Parts: sequence; structure tokens; C-alpha cells
Amino acid sequence: MDELVTLIRNSMRMKHSALDEAIRNNIESAVADMVRVGVQPYSDKENKILKDDSLIRKATELYCKADFDYLGKGLQFEASYEKLRDSMSLSGDYNE
Repeated sequence: MDELVTLIRNSMRMKHSALDEAIRNNIESAVADMVRVGVQPYSDKENKILKDDSLIRKATELYCKADFDYLGKGLQFEASYEKLRDSMSLSGDYNE
């Protein structure tokens, strides 16, 4: 998960790690939301390792940007996250 935290921090142009815990919490919330709609973001049976998948990474990034209201465009990022999450839930590749 540390790689994903770094990826998201870099995507928001943060040069510090002061918000890493908040980013981790948002990643966990995004994952829980994806699971809620039937998306399986984990690659292991214990649900501890996130898939190394570009769409899972992008969805968590969008979720974080929405929560942080990045660039004042939180609603746009939220809508993008929801569209991506919903399309993954309809895809057989991401269902449990």
C-alpha cells in the first residue's frame, strides 16, 4: 500500500508525507466502497494485498482527490470515481 500512497501523493504534487495517514484511510475507504458494489480489488484470499491493476489504482486516486477537494474539483473527481467504480462493477474482470 505504501507504493499506492506515494503514487497518490505524487499525483497531488505533495512533497511531504504529513498526509500519508489520511491518504491510507482514503484508500481503505475507496476499497471498502468498491467491495460494496461488487468490485474485488484484492489479489489474495485474505483481502490484504491490492491488485496491481491500473484501474484499481486510478479509482483509489480519484477517490482521494475527491476527498481532499484537489484543485477545488472534488465533485468532478467524485463523479469520475463513481463512473469508474460502477463500470468496473459491471465488468466480469472485477467481480468476486
